[in-house]
Amino acid sequence: MRLNNHELYDFFVEKRILALYHANTVGTSITYLQNGGLLSRGAVESKGLFQTPQPKSDYKDKQVNVWNDVFLDTADLHTAFSRENYYGPILFELDRELIKDENFEIWITKNNPMYWDVNSTMEERYFQNVDELKKLWHTIDRQRKMITIRNNDSPILFNYVRKVFVDDPQHSIKIDNEDVILFNSAKNEIIKNLPDNHILKGKFIPRPDCVKWCKCRKDYKADYNVEDLKRLFINSKI
Repeated sequence: MRLNNHELYDFFVEKRILALYHANTVGTSITYLQNGGLLSRGAVESKGLFQTPQPKSDYKDKQVNVWNDVFLDTADLHTAFSRENYYGPILFELDRELIKDENFEIWITKNNPMYWDVNSTMEERYFQNVDELKKLWHTIDRQRKMITIRNNDSPILFNYVRKVFVDDPQHSIKIDNEDVILFNSAKNEIIKNLPDNHILKGKFIPRPDCVKWCKCRKDYKADYNVEDLKRLFINSKI
């Protein structure tokens, strides 16, 4: 159910939610940079553009009719859980002011669509109004309450971007018998696709050093094979 934009904005002010977040791979983020904004996976596909496969969610997203939606979180899940973001090492931080824009049809899930039963009702999948969201806010984990901008078919939101964090796993992999430093590869692709007049010029920053409290670097080295890391960090269309 679509939520009232202004009621939702007031609730976020009350909860001191200052920003919203979208994480993705380097390759898909480059497509965003080249096309002027965030896009749903359905919009990228329909336009014949490149995006990194998300094998754990792509099929289900189509099955439960969220393929054409842009997803945002109400927290930086990397920081919240002291681990890497599973959707990718590039994190767009967006000002909450975007909620006021009534051109955005905003729905909020009660769980990640990956876990929806295909026969579940819309009432089971989404908050029906802001009053229900307020009532259940503290009973549902933050990562399950996903903001969706429904039915997206054109680039959106770059004018609301405050900064973009880039993970540095301090790790390299071999590609064609050459050592490729993952952070350097990501940085070089971003630089190549950010002309001086780009709206996000100067907003990309390395994620602040989190080695003392975060296990992301350990995870990147221990839990991801070369193909996983290529999918996340390497712009594989080149």
